[in-house]
Amino acid sequence: LTTAGISQRLRLARTTVTRCLATLEAMGFAERLKTRRYALTLKAKTLSHGFDAAVERLETVRAAMHAAAPQMQWPMSLTRLRFPEMFVEDSSDRDSGFAVEFFERGASLPVLTTASGRVVLAFSSAQARETLIELLWPSRAPELYDLWPDRAALERELEATRERGFSRAIRPLRLTEQGSIAVPVMLEGEPVGAVAVRFALSALSFDEARRRLFPILLDIAVDRRA
Repeated sequence: LTTAGISQRLRLARTTVTRCLATLEAMGFAERLKTRRYALTLKAKTLSHGFDAAVERLETVRAAMHAAAPQMQWPMSLTRLRFPEMFVEDSSDRDSGFAVEFFERGASLPVLTTASGRVVLAFSSAQARETLIELLWPSRAPELYDLWPDRAALERELEATRERGFSRAIRPLRLTEQGSIAVPVMLEGEPVGAVAVRFALSALSFDEARRRLFPILLDIAVDRRA
């Protein structure tokens, strides 16, 4: 909502609303968008059910993602697992001139076909990973049959993901193929989400993405205080 919209709904003077919003923004509970409207942050959601360390962690990453958007240029997304899909918490799509589609907050994405889902699987504990694969494998998309003819092939891909530190995926678009790489957001040894970047493979190869984009993703996702 805009300041005027909030003022009207709450029946408060705009000066009062502006002062309150400034306080909420300073505390990390609200943010001012480029449209001059205000929105709640992930941190604000913790007020309804108590402190959530995962949400607090993701809020830090979300802020870092938007701060890095001008440097990255390609569109990024922050997701977390809400079984049986990956839930988009936020994206930098509107800040990127290279986005050809927009993943807004609240969108759901498949786990096995996305780089975000694959990196969460790869970095989950062995027990959690086994349980997730057991539930997801029977309903996997047909295009994955050739990629992973059996679960052993999937396990090899997840092991390779852990070794290189990021996952990757390819998605066909109308004019080109879209590549994506993702890194996990870790908390106490478990992934609580993922940060991914999407790019046109006609403009950037995976090797180039590893050199140019992977370091930026790491800076966004890694907790420097740990």
